[in-house]
This record gives sequence, structure tokens and C-alpha cells, in this order.
Amino acid sequence: MSSQARSPRWIIQHQVWVYFVLAFALSWSIWPLMLLNPQSTPLVPFGPALAAVIVTALAGGRRGLLALLAQLGRWRVNPLWYAVAVLTPFLIMLLAAGITVALGGPAPNLAAYADVPTLVLTLLSTMAIVGLFEELGWRGYALPTLQRSHGALWSAVVVGTVWALWHLPELVSDPTGQRPPLPFAVAIVAQSVLFAWAYTSTSGALPIVIIFHAAVNTAGRYLLPEFTGAHYSTVWWTMAALYVAAAAAVTAYAGTQRLTTTQRTEDRDCPTRSA
Repeated sequence: MSSQARSPRWIIQHQVWVYFVLAFALSWSIWPLMLLNPQSTPLVPFGPALAAVIVTALAGGRRGLLALLAQLGRWRVNPLWYAVAVLTPFLIMLLAAGITVALGGPAPNLAAYADVPTLVLTLLSTMAIVGLFEELGWRGYALPTLQRSHGALWSAVVVGTVWALWHLPELVSDPTGQRPPLPFAVAIVAQSVLFAWAYTSTSGALPIVIIFHAAVNTAGRYLLPEFTGAHYSTVWWTMAALYVAAAAAVTAYAGTQRLTTTQRTEDRDCPTRSA
């Protein structure tokens, strides 16, 4: 058997790890350019999505690729899931800010939260630039691929850990410390569990996860900078703890194996299947 004939089967057998390596390679490829321009971005934002398309095409062919992309059209779900995706990050962020104030932090300016048009515009742009580019890969491809052979919680934690490590160029290259590495990593793994719960409970409705991700970024963008010094660390750790609590509550309710609050009569389509 030629190496070309063996390659697809090898990719199928190791596809999720091939995906992770490719996502990192594509995304981190421009990191060295920061030596020439420190103000440039250290990450290719569409790396996870592009890696998912490439690996899916190699492992699943045209059928697998269509199944992967079809998840973007699964928007007809219970409207409550849209409320969960949009409101949960803002409620957690406000609660974290409130606890920080109760612990001696300054009262933040909530004017940005009252500017609904700006919040909506930020949410929509973040959905396109961050949510779509990342979630087609992390939750659209990696999560269901892992779930075919592992429990849902384990899969969510693995994806969350890889997702946290993927941000390393931003964490290392950020001189302002906008993302404290440890609480950021804790929060992002917990968020991965919540995203997996939403994804699995809606039978793979990727738009819900994209909105959820965008809402997390939008909620933090306007409120986290309101705190400085020790209070900035406090609000980050408080937010991380609240996400962990939310993830634990969801896991206790939905179960570690399937991590879903809905019953389905058949499994959802997966973007690739082992031959």
C-alpha cells in the first residue's frame, strides 16, 4: 500500500490530534512577525476553522465537510437557548463585578452596558471575527469527534484545555496583562463545559455556541477594564470561580457522559466518521 493510500486512514485514526496540531500551526504562524511589529496580532483568528475544514475534508471527504458546515445552519432551536447564550455571560460578569465591589473594589461605570446598540454591534462583530472562526473548529469539529469515543465532560475539558493553550501567544505578547494566565485558563475550561452543554443539548446548533462565545467576550470587554491593580485580579478570579460553579451545576444536572438536558431519539450527525 502506498503512503498516499495509508495517509487518509492514519488521519482518520488520529484526526482530532492532527486537527489540534494543524490549528496551532496555522494560528501561531504569524506570532514571529511580532518581532517586526509589536502591535500586530500574534494569532491567525481563523486557524481553528481552517484546520477543521482541512482535516474534515481529508478524513470525511465531501460528505463530512458538508456535515461540518451544516451545523452553522442549525439555528432553529428553543428560543430559551438564545437567552442562555446571551444572558449567562453578562449575568456572571455583573455578579463578579458586584462581588469585587463588596470586597472593597471601586464601583464600575456601567454606561457601556446601558448602550444597547453598541453592545449589539460588538456582539455581532465578535460573532463573525471570534465566534465563527473558533467555534467551527473547537465545538463544531473537535468536541463531537472526541465525544464519539469519550464522555462529554472529558471531551469538553480536553477541548477547553487545548483552547486555553491556543491563546498562549496572546498571553505572552500582552504587555498590559489584560488576561491573567491562571484565572483566564480556569475560566476558559469552565466555559468549554458550558459551551459543550449548549452544543450537545441543541443537537449541535453551532450558532448558539458562537453567540455564547461572543457574549463572553463582549461582557468582559466593557466591564473588566473598570478594575485595576489588586481589584483586577479579584474580579478575574471571581469570574473564573463563577464559571466553574456554573459548569459544575450544569454537569451535575446534565450528567458527565452526555452533558445534555434534552432527550434525543437518534444521535446527531457528526462531521466525520471512522471508516
